[in-house]
Amino acid sequence: MISAGWDNWMVALFIFGAVAVSMLGAGWSQWLEHKRRSQAMDLIKAALEAGKEPPAIVYEQIKKANQSKPPWSEVVVFTALGFGFWIAFSQADGESRTAFLVVASTMTVTALGCLALAIMRPGSGGKNDDAA
Repeated sequence: MISAGWDNWMVALFIFGAVAVSMLGAGWSQWLEHKRRSQAMDLIKAALEAGKEPPAIVYEQIKKANQSKPPWSEVVVFTALGFGFWIAFSQADGESRTAFLVVASTMTVTALGCLALAIMRPGSGGKNDDAA
């Protein structure tokens, strides 16, 4: 009886850990991007105050930072979560199987959607976008 409850808590702890790690990673990535943009803006400001033209590479870095990035980390996270829920579904008994099935299939479809977005990269801004 206590063993069955422990297994459910371990699954919940795994899910919480995976979500927490991915959120911390996303937050860290956003903070680094913010620092990079702040440094570029400070460089532009200092160059303009000195009466000089800022280097062109600074403008290129800012333009490159504004482009959307493919969601490869989301592919990994949702694939791992889906895999974990499929394992939980295969090990579950009774009514809990339905809940694990719903979550596992949702995570799998989300992972496939992120994979499609990562491969196709919508809005990547190719050279032929101006012609349309």
